[in-house]
Amino acid sequence: MSVPDTAVAARLDGVPLVRDAVPADYPAIREVVIAAYRQYADLIPPDVFSPYLADVLDLDTHARRGRLFVVEAGERVCAFGAFYPDASGDGFGFPAGWVSGRALAVHPDARGNGAARALLATGEYLALQAGAPVFAFHTHSYMTDAIALYERLGYRRAPQYDFDVAARFGRPGAAPIMSHAYLRYVTQKYVTPGGRTR
Repeated sequence: MSVPDTAVAARLDGVPLVRDAVPADYPAIREVVIAAYRQYADLIPPDVFSPYLADVLDLDTHARRGRLFVVEAGERVCAFGAFYPDASGDGFGFPAGWVSGRALAVHPDARGNGAARALLATGEYLALQAGAPVFAFHTHSYMTDAIALYERLGYRRAPQYDFDVAARFGRPGAAPIMSHAYLRYVTQKYVTPGGRTR
């Protein structure tokens, strides 16, 4: 894919590089996702966590339904996100016409370097380019650091799109494990891939 076809064309003033992922990136993506989600393994029953993680790591399905992006820092893949141009295609209740993010993950060693912000800005940029009114995604209630970041960046809760992870991934009737929906209405201001607005 040529540079003009990607959501991010250049590294901006120390902002990590976001680029389209290619199949050769898949091992690095899996490493990032497993490292990022490992800290939550003890918070979810194993019979829910395993199918949930398998779903997050299903890169072939994500690639068929949307676009995969990686963030590089120091020539190393340090973060990943899948973006669905039709949010209804992700199967988690968002309406058609929105853009959604899935499996957003930053390697623990790379947190604090702007990778998460760069991924979120990419989602907003893709929504803007598609003429979609909203960029949305889910995060789990126990991912408190991520939630704090989303709220600092102005994302809003949309509880009508929450879902129960336990029921979705194999334990209906078990104690709920809530996945919270967050969204941002994308305006016509230009959102750069590095998160700046113009």
